[in-house]
Amino acid sequence: MDMARIIGTVVATRKTPSLDGVTLLVIQPVDERLQPKGEPLIASDSSGRRGTGEIVYYVASGDAVYTGPDGKDIPVDAGIIGIVDTAHLAGS
Repeated sequence: MDMARIIGTVVATRKTPSLDGVTLLVIQPVDERLQPKGEPLIASDSSGRRGTGEIVYYVASGDAVYTGPDGKDIPVDAGIIGIVDTAHLAGS
């Protein structure tokens, strides 16, 4: 599980039917000091309620599976699984 900042949204007029209704967001992975780390990526958002600028935590690769409204698992490259309310570094 890693943290990222939401930096945009994806609008797709055509996509695979299994992703219909799934919100896709552009996220920028961040380090422990919330500084950008690596390249931005596209992640599914199961709640569809997260917005630009929010810090979230996500999973990627084999851990990222979106469960659709019909209960079927849809493999995705990255999936947002929560919002970070606060983060504290030890010794800070």
